[in-house]
This record gives sequence, structure tokens and C-alpha cells, in this order.
Amino acid sequence: MEVSELDKYGICDGISEIILTSGMKNPNAAPIGLIRKDNRVFIRLYRGSTTYENVKQDEVFAANVTCDPLLFIKSTFSNLEDEDFKYHPLNSKSIPLLKNSATSVIFICDEIKHTKQAMTAEIIPMGAVANDYLPRAINRGLTAVIEAAVHATRYKLTGNNEFLDLIDRCLETTYKCGGQREKDAAEILLNEIDEIKKHVDGGKDTE
Repeated sequence: MEVSELDKYGICDGISEIILTSGMKNPNAAPIGLIRKDNRVFIRLYRGSTTYENVKQDEVFAANVTCDPLLFIKSTFSNLEDEDFKYHPLNSKSIPLLKNSATSVIFICDEIKHTKQAMTAEIIPMGAVANDYLPRAINRGLTAVIEAAVHATRYKLTGNNEFLDLIDRCLETTYKCGGQREKDAAEILLNEIDEIKKHVDGGKDTE
């Protein structure tokens, strides 16, 4: 499969926010930014995550393209249910995909490099599955709640209250522009932030 074919599956130049599924026996899902540049594709995964351990071991995963905000938020802060996954065969292996993704592209890792903090790899597309080619207009509520989730993970890592202010601004846009699923995702995110605050010194209310 050529890198140029990724356009058909929603992975274009720049950084595409996808949900990475990995783990042959115990599937795991987590949002990451997949980097496509100069007809090459890369990932960077940080140590300490299940995704890192799975990809390090198997050197294969699926990039799932979806506009479902609930899948992004749930996979950021918790494990999805077994029924959220399906499996696709590749070279005698079974790769977990998200059942409800619009498309899924299976990648294998090449030129893997490890540092103390992370691993980086050029990734090669091996196959793809398309479940839904229906177009969807950009919704600012969706992009804002995903951005808020990114800020929430940074707040969890650093305890820096500036991220709480950024989250507030993002969710203002979500509640103004989003549909019901975007708003439901925002509520789940706020509940997760309340839990994070219990473990972060100096946290403040987001209300």
C-alpha cells in the first residue's frame, strides 16, 4: 500500500489525530497524533503507556479515523470495552480495530529509535478498511473537546493550572458549537479532570 493512498482513508499531510489500537490478546486504544510529511509517516510514543509497550512488542498497530468525540475522550482516560473492537488478519496475526471507526489503516513499524522518554518510528501502511465514507463538516465543538483532552493530559502530567484555563476556553466552544455527543464528551472530560485534581496539588475548580 502506497503512502499516497492514505488520503482516501482520511490520513493526510500534517498531524492527523487518530485512535491507535494495539495489543493482540488484550486490545488497547489511545488517541495519538500521526505525522505524515514528505510521503513518509511517523509516530512518537512515550514510555509508561500500554500503547508504548504493545507497539514496542508487536511493531504493528492500527490507526483508526473517527469523528466520534466520545471515543476520543473515553480512550484517552479509560479502557474501551471488548465489544468496541474487531480484529483484522495480517500475516497470520490479528490486529485490533475500532468497530465504529470511519476507516482503519494497519501499519508496521520501521526504523525504530528509542530514547529515555519515547520511541519514534517510521511506519509503513500495510492495508486499510473503510466502514464509512460519508462526509462530515468540521465542527468546532469536536475539535475543541479534543484539544481540551490534550490539555487535560498535560495537566495530569505537570499539575500546571494554566492548562485548566485552556480547558475552560476549549469547552466554552464545545458547548456553544457542539452537538449532543460533543457535549456528552465534555461532561465525561470534566468528570475525569475532577478525579485528576484529587491527585494534583494546587488544583482549582474549572467551574
